[in-house]
Amino acid sequence: MATQLTHEQHVILEQHGDKPMPLVDPVDQKVYFLVAGDLFERFRALFNDDDFDIRETYAAQDAALAKVWDDPALDVYNDYDANKPKS
Repeated sequence: MATQLTHEQHVILEQHGDKPMPLVDPVDQKVYFLVAGDLFERFRALFNDDDFDIRETYAAQDAALAKVWDDPALDVYNDYDANKPKS
């Protein structure tokens, strides 16, 4: 069962826009975030109780980006500030 927002909470949420809104529990000062349902659904897998560990994806991320990281044409970005036009 979902808890209903009060009218005051709805107004504050509308003013906050699409960004997650922090809420503080007055009893223990814990911070929670109120997010739209569609945004929550996009991130639901991160909150599951399965054994997902982001570190397990590091090798795949490295392999996917190795060509980009090793491209000599992109070395200019390593020294971006030196090549930045002076104002």
